[in-house]
Amino acid sequence: DVLDRAYTEILCGSLKLRKYDARKVLRTCPNLLTTRGSSSAEEVIHILSSLHVSPASLSRDKASLPILLSRSPAALFRLIAFLSGDGVRMPVDRIGPFLRRSECATLLDRVAPIPRGGSGDGEEEEGVPSMESLLNSAQEGVEAEIGRTYKQMYRTAIFLREEVGIDDVGKVIRTTPDILMTDVEQRIIPFFDFLCDDLGIDEEDVPKIIESYPALLVTELEEMKEVWEYLLGLGVCVESCASIFRAFPSLLALDIEGDMMPVVEFLRSIGVTNIGRFITRLPPVLGYSVENELRPKWEFLKNVCQYASFEVRRFPAYFSYPLDRVIMNRYEYLREIKGIPVRLLPVDDILRFGDADFSKSVAKDLNGAAYS
Repeated sequence: DVLDRAYTEILCGSLKLRKYDARKVLRTCPNLLTTRGSSSAEEVIHILSSLHVSPASLSRDKASLPILLSRSPAALFRLIAFLSGDGVRMPVDRIGPFLRRSECATLLDRVAPIPRGGSGDGEEEEGVPSMESLLNSAQEGVEAEIGRTYKQMYRTAIFLREEVGIDDVGKVIRTTPDILMTDVEQRIIPFFDFLCDDLGIDEEDVPKIIESYPALLVTELEEMKEVWEYLLGLGVCVESCASIFRAFPSLLALDIEGDMMPVVEFLRSIGVTNIGRFITRLPPVLGYSVENELRPKWEFLKNVCQYASFEVRRFPAYFSYPLDRVIMNRYEYLREIKGIPVRLLPVDDILRFGDADFSKSVAKDLNGAAYS
């Protein structure tokens, strides 16, 4: 009966899994083959369904499904109440999709760990604790740790709202769940001081930075300082750092060796000597892929522009335009449709206008709408 309930009713029925997938889930989640385990799994499905998570979306991630079905319904309900409560204030209809995301696994492990089970007859030898007493003691330790985690998460959420000034804490948490487990004194306050004292960013801009790129709150502070120092070493002015990182905070999370150095080497190889000035004019370039973005655009420009190196130094934003949809389309329109020589045309004249203005001012279309 228990097997039929788990296999037929829950996995194949409620979750509509194929028979092969259902058997695979049972192999990785044997707890479903117990009366308590199958009842618990049904409650988990019911809770998530009431939060607008469809069976199809639940069963989509088959790798994490056994773990999710093994979690305590009571622990999940407690987390839901916390997320919708006064601290985080996450809308209830957003909580279900949030909980099923893979990024939420660490949070769930902290506050809704997989219940431990045991076996034994409950008897204990003199002076030797029974398995049951050991499990009970361990469970008490787990519950105490969960309680401490909730206290820390509540304090973090309140600090972000009342001290940092983030109005929609729930939105930030949905983007980066691990923020809830970030320590205020050890991580958030030092991060705040780094932005304001070292980078020179105004306090009122910090909430906007966190809201635009929440992952910074879980990025190692030392790594962000290394990125800042690397940019200074490239010749970026100290005075420019505030505006650069305020507009493009994700740069602070880039890997120097993996992301930035290949870009710098590429820029030098095409004749850019003042790297600091180039980066100041186009900060996101440090996160562009050399092989997938920069090099293809450079190879194309060399074929259509006589002074390609000069043009990209004069107009770094060239690398920010889509190659197929904008750059190639406009050059081909001028050459093939309008018969206009393009090799000596300034690159910024071709790219910086919107479609209508390009058609009128550069392509010289009479009605200004032929290209668009």
